[in-house]
Amino acid sequence: MWLRTEMVKIEKRLLMLAVGFMVWQHSLRRQLAGQAGQSMVEYAIVVALIAIIAMVGVQAFGHGVQQVFQHLLSKIQSIGS
Repeated sequence: MWLRTEMVKIEKRLLMLAVGFMVWQHSLRRQLAGQAGQSMVEYAIVVALIAIIAMVGVQAFGHGVQQVFQHLLSKIQSIGS
C-alpha cells in the first residue's frame, strides 16, 4: 500500500514536471520565433497522453517495482538489526 501511494506521488510529480517543461518550451518558442506557438488544446492533449502513458507504465511495471522496493527495504532493515 505504501509503495502504491509513493508511485502515485511520483506519477503526479512527473506529470507536473512535464507540464512545467511544456510551458517553458512554449514560452521559449514564442520568444525565439515570435509566433503564437501551439494552442492550449494541443498542450492538454499532450498532457493527457503523458498521464495515460504514465498510468499504464505504473500498472504494467508496478508489481516488479514493488518487489524491488520490498527487497531493498528488507535489506535495509536487516542491516539495522
